[in-house]
Amino acid sequence: MDQSQDSGEEELIEANGSSIENSTFTPLKWSPQSLHDKNRISAFQPYKNCTPPTTVLTNLQRGNTQAETLIPRPTELTFHMKAGQGELNNQEILKEKNVDVLDPNGLTALHWASAYGQYNTVELLINFGANVNKLGPDEESPLTLAASGGHHEVVKLLLSHNANVNHVDHMCNSALMYAAKGNHPHTCQELLLNGAKFGLVNLDEETALNIAIENNSTSAQVVIESFIISLMESEPKIED
Repeated sequence: MDQSQDSGEEELIEANGSSIENSTFTPLKWSPQSLHDKNRISAFQPYKNCTPPTTVLTNLQRGNTQAETLIPRPTELTFHMKAGQGELNNQEILKEKNVDVLDPNGLTALHWASAYGQYNTVELLINFGANVNKLGPDEESPLTLAASGGHHEVVKLLLSHNANVNHVDHMCNSALMYAAKGNHPHTCQELLLNGAKFGLVNLDEETALNIAIENNSTSAQVVIESFIISLMESEPKIED
């Protein structure tokens, strides 16, 4: 498991009460959530995971139900689930017709590995030619998902392989906006140092800094403000 998530933050999957290791799971899905107005749908829709579908296996593992058979059959993990768990190897990738094969929700293995912060798997998939700028159904990129989870080492890796740092999704949200919403300072710093535009606005005309302030993401706010100040101070002064 990758441990590069911004310090002091819990994994999204843990915050929602599920664990990759002991349950089947589904890919993260976009869920509308207003930032400050309960009566409108915000253009900013944070990326979070859905509760996995209840199965006999997961209930058994949680102790919620009695076994229907003496030997429960384990649920076979899909190619994409293995990517999310960091359990892919060369042979399993070669079995697929395409390294960018889509799951039923239109996401690739690289989307999964990036969302769950699986650095080694992300690196392996890239080495096999995975498209770092492949978009999901809501125009989410692997970088978007890694930034949303605060996986700054994965973010750095994706950027080093030419991931589009200023790509925006269907609601015009950038990776920096998601990092700001999640209060991921290291991720914000990595994105800014690699050319992320802090002045981009989403459909609600919110910038990454606006989002950080509105969500009390103080660490991310400090990073963004400090970056802006450093740029202003580095500009040549015009003498009277």
